Amino acid sequence: MGIVVEAVGAILFGVVLGYAGMRLLAEYRIAFFANPRAVITLEVMLQVAKCGGPGYLAIVCLMGAAAFIFGGIGIFVAEALHLAGWL
Repeated sequence: MGIVVEAVGAILFGVVLGYAGMRLLAEYRIAFFANPRAVITLEVMLQVAKCGGPGYLAIVCLMGAAAFIFGGIGIFVAEALHLAGWL
């Protein structure tokens, strides 16, 4: 049960980190909501990085958010497989 709580905590921290990253740049947030698939491209990341410090911080927050969210999901799936006896 403790592992599941850690997984949910990692996912929630990733969501909070992503929210902080989205709040840093209004342009990036507008671009994300206009086309979510294009946000991950290198072209968009380089455009955001031209904004200076807040752009860099937004990119780091969003990458960290993705890592925490996917990590939390991975922990949750691994624990579910372990409890089912498949792992």
